[in-house]
Amino acid sequence: MKCSSYHLNLLKETERSSSSPVRMRVMAPLVGMLACVGMVIWCISIMMQTMLVKSQSRAIESDLAAKKASHKEVLDKQANLRERTLQLEQLQYYKSGIRRIAEPLAKLAEVMPLKVQLTELNIKAPPQQVFTKPGAKKPLLGPTTTTEEQKIVFSGRATTPDTILALMNSLKDPAFANLLTGTPVTNARDSEKVMDGRKLLAFDVEYSMPERKFEK
Repeated sequence: MKCSSYHLNLLKETERSSSSPVRMRVMAPLVGMLACVGMVIWCISIMMQTMLVKSQSRAIESDLAAKKASHKEVLDKQANLRERTLQLEQLQYYKSGIRRIAEPLAKLAEVMPLKVQLTELNIKAPPQQVFTKPGAKKPLLGPTTTTEEQKIVFSGRATTPDTILALMNSLKDPAFANLLTGTPVTNARDSEKVMDGRKLLAFDVEYSMPERKFEK
């Protein structure tokens, strides 16, 4: 006995025409969920990078502030060193320009003629130095010239012009070579003082002193 077979078609027409083995109502939620997860991961990555950049920025700012402070300290120390170096240099100038007069003057009594009375020994002050230049913010620290000239004047009384000449000859002693230089200028005049019944001569003998050299 023959029996007939039955074939039931359970596919819808929309499913028949689609090539995807997975239905759209399953794919759509899955794709949307994956997209959301991707967006969350991307946002977290951006936030982490932002936090890292901010942390690095704060570290750089802190390091820069510390370096600025140390840099200012270094600049201050360099300025202080330059100031001290200039002061030391100016003191060295003055040290090299020291004029030693005590030892020569100590020998003055040994060579003084007997008939000469020395009343005054005057070392004239040098020309005043201008330590503040026009427009300068502060005065200079040391000499404004490299050399300085001074005069020394011997004043006293003598019996005759020859006695004054004898004094000038005695001052030619080598002991005074570092104290007196050049040709002396003499000024003699009558004095009110009297000795042995005759008036004494008042005199001034002016010598130049060796130049003070302000050098290193």
